[in-house]
Amino acid sequence: MLTKKGVFIIAGAFAFAALSSWAGPGSVISSFKVKEPGGPPFGAYRDADYVYVIHGMGSPGHLAMKYTPTGSYVGASNFQNCRFVPEDPDHSYLGSSYITLAAEAGVVTYRKAGGSPVRWDHVDLKETLGYAHRPGSPYYFVGVAPEWSDYDYVVYRFSTGGSLVSSFVSNYGSKLAATDRFARVAGEYLITFGGYGTCGVYDPGGSLVATFDQKAGWIYGGTAGPAYPAFYGTTLWALAMQGHRDNVVYQIDLGNWTEAVAPASLGRVKALFR
Repeated sequence: MLTKKGVFIIAGAFAFAALSSWAGPGSVISSFKVKEPGGPPFGAYRDADYVYVIHGMGSPGHLAMKYTPTGSYVGASNFQNCRFVPEDPDHSYLGSSYITLAAEAGVVTYRKAGGSPVRWDHVDLKETLGYAHRPGSPYYFVGVAPEWSDYDYVVYRFSTGGSLVSSFVSNYGSKLAATDRFARVAGEYLITFGGYGTCGVYDPGGSLVATFDQKAGWIYGGTAGPAYPAFYGTTLWALAMQGHRDNVVYQIDLGNWTEAVAPASLGRVKALFR
């Protein structure tokens, strides 16, 4: 269920239009089963063309398995010289040829084609569990589990040059995804998620805009990226991690559909925010 947190503009958007079959942010659009190369998967990354699943293969590195958005296997890249868990992949602040991962001790960046790291940043941030960047944004976000709490997570916002801009505490999961649209409302949003249940939607400064319940089950690392089919707009691609077997990538609705819509009753809109 989508819930309102002090911002009414999202409700206004729904009052004017809605898909007749729309189930709301958090519903599952599609899914596919992940291949089992030996190491457990930890996150899904979606770029303009493919979905990558990052497997922790232990020392000396990891494996990035590449799929079409419908789940057809394409190939794999070796991410070398990283003994830490690849917690959460996302768009890299270095550009579209790269993937950046939260990796327990800071964030590490690889070329999509594989090889050794091209950068390793913020190694002073221990227990780094989340990372997100929206292509074109002047910021990226790093999520850390602080020593003083077993429940809350600190999210740091950095400029793409690496300077700390701000930070805030989130209690809606340790994984991160960034998007410029949520529930068909343009803006800058950071989605925090992980595990079962509720996801948080924040503005870049850390103010909570909305929450929604995801229906994919127990999810781990993921990315906000292009939907398939495209009329869903930007969606969340996240991994349901079961261990070495039966792992699934889910495409989760963020309410950004763009196809022709039918009018929605005000009563239905209000019901979404209860």
